[in-house]
Amino acid sequence: MGADPSEDEVRAALDAQLARCRGKRGVRTSAYFHLDRLHLLDASVVRYVEKRTETTRDEPGDVDLDDRPVYDVLDDYQVDPRELRLRKSLDLVKRDTVSKRACGCGNGRRQCPACNGMTYRPCEPAQPCPVCAGVSPCTQYLGHGRTTRPPKARRPVRAEERVKCEACGTPDSACGGCQGWGKVRCPQCQGRGRVPCTTCTSTGTVECKTCRGRGALTSWAAGRITWTSETEKVPWPYRPPKRVTSQLNAGQWQENTLGPEDPLPDDLSPSHRSLVEQHLGTVKGEQDRTVVIRRLTVVRARPKGSGSMEYYIFKNVSGGLMVRPSMSDEGRRNTAAVLLATAVLLVLVLLLVN
Repeated sequence: MGADPSEDEVRAALDAQLARCRGKRGVRTSAYFHLDRLHLLDASVVRYVEKRTETTRDEPGDVDLDDRPVYDVLDDYQVDPRELRLRKSLDLVKRDTVSKRACGCGNGRRQCPACNGMTYRPCEPAQPCPVCAGVSPCTQYLGHGRTTRPPKARRPVRAEERVKCEACGTPDSACGGCQGWGKVRCPQCQGRGRVPCTTCTSTGTVECKTCRGRGALTSWAAGRITWTSETEKVPWPYRPPKRVTSQLNAGQWQENTLGPEDPLPDDLSPSHRSLVEQHLGTVKGEQDRTVVIRRLTVVRARPKGSGSMEYYIFKNVSGGLMVRPSMSDEGRRNTAAVLLATAVLLVLVLLLVN
């Protein structure tokens, strides 16, 4: 890969760009522009980290653990290189910790928490009448005091229809929905005061969640070794120019991929080297690492005097120089002023017309 473009190469590419636009932007040459270089660095450290944890496991029934590796001290367990290459979690069993015991439920069933083992749930046998809401069941007789089973709800032809009161016997005095009672029979329990428990299907018991109906548990000390990939980004020393950020992907980035024992590139600048080295410390459980370093030099050409355009020059993937124009800060201010003046003029015209 070639070195960064020289000033002569940059000015030649800029002059070629200006010549193509000369009809639009005057006769300026690259000599009118001040050049400064932005040395972009995009670096990251990808670590392969191992973590070891140990917990007590309880599983329902008789668990087959014969295929799991056995260990004495988890931190001393040597991982087989073939298992390491799989990069999956490895489950182990601590020696002499496997035991079988009965679950506290006894037979895999526990009392239903919804009905407390009664096989049914209580229900209010009577509900307010949907027609009169229990407010005006009878115009002649209120507070019947009777405890007989309330009637089934009826749907009167008209809500204001009155019928004979079943309690006091007064004609045309009672609500057509409850016949004067103020309440109607519950449609779920039909006035019986209880409904079957749907949680346990009226058996009074449910499957034990601890043993899942097995009635027994297998316990052991379980070790687990996991490997995860963790990426640490190195902060940008210079942020990519916002005005051409999307176009930098087409640039000829110089890329280095380093292993844990590889030295940093010799041509890495002291400032970039110092920045990357701050992120090369070993973390707990680190087994491997990959350091990716990408570099690109972008030359910014800014007008020495007034000017609405500036240019960014960098190498493309084939090694040639790309010149990307962008509006300068002065150009943006001028554009904003023109837009503001246009808006003011438009408002004045509208006011004069009206």
